Amino acid sequence: MIDFDPILMGGFFALFIFLLVFLNVTLFKPILNHIDARKDRLQKDQGGADEDGAEAARLLAQAQEVVLSAKQEAHRIKEEALTKAKLKAEERLNAEREKIAKELSKFEIALKTDEANLNSALLGEAPLFKERIKSKFIAA
Repeated sequence: MIDFDPILMGGFFALFIFLLVFLNVTLFKPILNHIDARKDRLQKDQGGADEDGAEAARLLAQAQEVVLSAKQEAHRIKEEALTKAKLKAEERLNAEREKIAKELSKFEIALKTDEANLNSALLGEAPLFKERIKSKFIAA
C-alpha cells in the first residue's frame, strides 16, 4: 500500500516552490517583459499607422480638390475660348454679310442702270420697230 512520507513530500514541495521561483525569474518574467515590449511597439506602430492613414486621407482630399479645381479651370478656359471663337466667327459672318449687302446694292444699282439704259434704248428704237412692223404688215 501507499505510504505517506512527510519529509519526501516536503522536499518535493520545496523543490516545486524553488522551480516556480527559478522559472519565474529566468523564464516567465523575460517572456512577459518581451510580450509587454512587443505590445508597446505594436501600439506605437498602430498609432503611427493611424497618423499615416489620416495624412494619406488628407493628401487624397487635397489631391481631389486640386483635380476638381483644375477641371473647373479647364472648363472655364474652354468656355472662354469657345465664346471668343463664337464672337470672332460672328464678326466674320457680319463682315461677310455687310460685304455681300454692299455687292448686292452695287448689283441692284447696276441692274437699275442697265434697265434704264435698256428702256431708253428700246424707247429710242420703238419708232424704228413700229416702222418695220408696218412695213411687214403692208408688204404682206
